This record gives sequence, C-alpha cells and structure tokens, in this order.
Amino acid sequence: MYKKKKVLVIDGDILAYQIATNNEQPINWGDGLWTLHAELPTCNAQLDAVIDDLGSGLSADDYVVALTDRNNFRKDVLPTYKSNRKEKRKPIVLNAMREHIMEKHNGVMWANLEADDVMGIMATEPSDEERILVSVDKDMRTIPCNLSQDGMTVEQIPEKIANYNFMLQTIMGDKVDGYDGIDGVGIKTAEKLLLKYTNCTLPDLWKVVKGIYKEKGYTQKEALQQARVAHILRHGEYNKKTGKVKLWTI
Repeated sequence: MYKKKKVLVIDGDILAYQIATNNEQPINWGDGLWTLHAELPTCNAQLDAVIDDLGSGLSADDYVVALTDRNNFRKDVLPTYKSNRKEKRKPIVLNAMREHIMEKHNGVMWANLEADDVMGIMATEPSDEERILVSVDKDMRTIPCNLSQDGMTVEQIPEKIANYNFMLQTIMGDKVDGYDGIDGVGIKTAEKLLLKYTNCTLPDLWKVVKGIYKEKGYTQKEALQQARVAHILRHGEYNKKTGKVKLWTI
C-alpha cells in the first residue's frame, strides 16, 4: 500500500523569535553601562534541536520552515497593518537566525507574503505529500489543514470550520497585527454573533458578517478590507513567479 511522504511545514517566524528572545541576557558592565548579550551558536543549536524533536515527535519524512518576506501585501490593503510594531525592537540575533534557517533548514520565503500565507498555500495546494502545519498561531485554524500545535499530535481542520474561524477573525480583528475588526468585539462576542451559523457555507457566512458590520455602522468596503487582511492565502490566490496576490473576494 502506497504511503504518502509526511512533510512538516514549520512556522519559522514564531520559532526563531521565541528562541532569540529567550536567549537575550542583560549585562551590567558597571558605571551605568548595560548591554544585551546573545550567543548565536547557542540559539541556532536550540533551533536545530527543536526541529529535530518536531520531526521525531510527528514521525516526519521531511520538513520545510516558512518565513515572512520583508514586503507584505497586506500593507497595500490596509496601510496601518502591523504599524504598531514599528517601534518594537526585534531580538538582536533574529536576522542571523533567519539566515541560518534559509541556509540549513529548507527555508521557504515567497515575495510579499507572511509565513502564514506560505503555510496556507502549501497546506491547500494539490500534492502527493501529507503536509502538516506546525505552529501555535491561532490563525492557522483559519486554514483547512492538518495542524500540530504541540509537536506531538495532529488535528484536522475541515474547510467548513476553517471558514467559520476566518469569519470570526474578520469580526474581531487582531490588535497584535494592527487591524481592529469591529470596535469592541472580542472572541466571546464574535462567537455569540456567529454561533447559529456554524454550518453555513462561506458565501452565506460572509453575508451575515457584512450585515453585522453594517449594523455596527461600517461600510461594505471597510468589511471587505478587514476580511482581506484577516484572510490567510490558500492555493490559487498567489502567483509564485510574479509575487502577485489575488485578494480575497466572493
């Protein structure tokens, strides 16, 4: 019996950021001089070990590690997207760790996309491989996929559930990523608003979401803008040769 090759698609953004941050140490040199210290070999060794553990824990045959490109198509959709992060300092060895991923760990980075989009496309494109997304990011639940959040177990996210989660995200936004959704609506309120529509198709869900936006005083254009920012790309929505994105619509 033919057995599909099992390939992990690992969220490199979160993995590298966590390790780089955890390894920063403040040093007091005296006379009021403080610096931050991080050892790149140690960080890279920890990254290597985590990837090895993921491969063993999930019995993988191969893996790739997704990273975010410097350019981001969402900033063209919503110029304020992630602008709240501009002043936030990044870990000092993060860029060097990204280089290590690209050189040593089958790094995948596509023009104008975030790592989430790379993962979404790889999870939904036709393939003779069994692909498993590996990430703690809740946004992965908006993708129909096989998902591991603990590196040991795998959960299947059906398309209907992924679409429902996508519409939830559109309503409540994501303050961390700098888009607001409907002001004042968090996860609990969003779930109450959509609870009875869990079995609806995506077009029907979208009609409901547009209606909620309208009731709250927003335009249809604003609703679509939030949906396009919230949407993680899937197969057919990106041209790998040109780097062009097909913006979400119904």
